[in-house]
Parts: sequence; structure tokens; C-alpha cells
Amino acid sequence: VSDELKQLLAAREGVSPDHILLGAGSGEMLALTGMGVGLEGGSVLSAWPTFPMLMNFATKFNARWDKVNLDQYMVHDLEAMASAVKADTKILFVVNPNNPTGTVLDPNKLKSFCLEMSRKTIVYSDEAYMEFQEPAQQVSMVELVRQGHNVIVSKTFSKIYGLAGLRIGYVIAKPELIQRLAKYQPGTILNQAGIAAAKASLGDEEFMSYSRKMNTAARNYFTQYLDQKKWFYGKSITNVVLFPAPKDGKTILEQTEQRGFQIRVWDYMDKEWCRVSIGTLDEMKQFTKAFDEVIAA
Repeated sequence: VSDELKQLLAAREGVSPDHILLGAGSGEMLALTGMGVGLEGGSVLSAWPTFPMLMNFATKFNARWDKVNLDQYMVHDLEAMASAVKADTKILFVVNPNNPTGTVLDPNKLKSFCLEMSRKTIVYSDEAYMEFQEPAQQVSMVELVRQGHNVIVSKTFSKIYGLAGLRIGYVIAKPELIQRLAKYQPGTILNQAGIAAAKASLGDEEFMSYSRKMNTAARNYFTQYLDQKKWFYGKSITNVVLFPAPKDGKTILEQTEQRGFQIRVWDYMDKEWCRVSIGTLDEMKQFTKAFDEVIAA
């Protein structure tokens, strides 16, 4: 059954099935890659803040993690990242659109960057949030995989498709890179329900369009709230927004949870930042009311 999904994904991505590795969400793919960096020796380079799973696994296996701060707009600083590549950089990790900021890179600049960097190291492009962009704006680095470059692209059914609990994700890469990742996979951990849901939802443009529309309306409501407060935030195109914490993070986390909401707090540039995931419009209206109470307390 998983082979059938792999063939569907390969056809969709314009590659042969040996370019695809399925896993329990893209999280498993990130974990396998991080393990490989540590076990095979070398370091990993990424922007910061960004989704840390790959690097967390790499450091658990004694790899070094080199971090490059985002630019002033909370976007990956590609020039600074290029300058930070070292002789032992095994993986250069890019998340576009980024998590936790929701910001997106210029696709032409990113493609040129990935092409240039893939001559020096393996570039891993995490595209978990890409479908939150309108179809015309979605530019995947899979094109570079098709051209035979040292690029790994990961995608997931956890975000726009809403199947996070069913854990289905995959990577697209050259067959030799797929084989390197697959050797760390402990066995079959895919589930039948997840595979069936992924097959049923794959390419459901109507649902994705609806999800984008609902998310955009709720996100716009929340960013207007932030604008009214005159709080800085990264220009998100996804379902997450990051902004500086208006009071200490521990208090914010405790008091928002008391009011029925869970958010995250990140440490960055000697400050605390709130990361809020976008819910429905009604939920965001309830949240902003609750957040006003938290910061006023």
C-alpha cells in the first residue's frame, strides 16, 4: 500500500519512485537526517530561529550546530548562511516558509543559493508550509532534485492537509541520498489509516484553497491586532506568527493556558518571542481578548 502512495507522489513530483522516501511525518525524515550528520561525522548549518528537529537529533549524536540569525525582517539571511559554510558542513538546512516566523524567501534567490551551496554540501529544503502560499507563489526546490543536484526536499501531510495526527511525510532526493537516509530507518512505522488519508487528500485543490482562505482571514485579524499594539512581527504567509513577548514568557505561557490557549515562547537575540498558531477566526477573536487580559494583569 505504501508503494502505491510512493508512486502517486513520484508522479506528482516528476521523479521516479526511487527518489522518494516515506516516513512518519516529515519529522521522521528530519530525525534520520540529523542522526546521519552525527553518525557520519560533520556539522549542520541552519538559520535561527527555525524548526530545530534535524539539528536537535544531530547534536544528540554529537554533531556541531552552527546557527545564523535571521535578518531584520525575520527572513533567512542567505548571504550570511553562505559565508558560514565550513569544510565539515554536512547539511545546510533551510525551512521555507520558515517556522516559527512564517516568513518566505524570494524563490529565485533561494534557488540560486541552493544550487550554489549544493556544490559544497547537501542542502535540505523543508517545505512543510509551502501550500499555505497561493499556487502561483509555490516554488519547490524539487526542480533541483530532478536536475541531479545534492538537494533534499521534505514535504508533509501534517499542515495544509490537516493530517498531523496520522503522521505521513516524505522526502524527495537523488536515489543515493535516499538510500543513505533509508539505512537509518528502523523499519515500517507507517500506518494504514495515514496512507489512506494521504492518498485521498493528495492534490485536493478545493480543500487546500478553502484552508488557505480561512487561515488568511484569521491571520489577518491577528496581525491587525498586533498592528494596533504597534508590535513588530515577521510577515507570515503561513499559520504561525512570531512577535516579541510583551512581558515575561513564563507568565504569558501560564496565564494563556489558564484561559484555554497554548502558545510557544522562543528565546532569540536575548529576548523572548511569542509564537502563536492561527486557529479559526472565532478562536483568534477569543485569543486576542484573552491575551489582552494576560498582558494587562
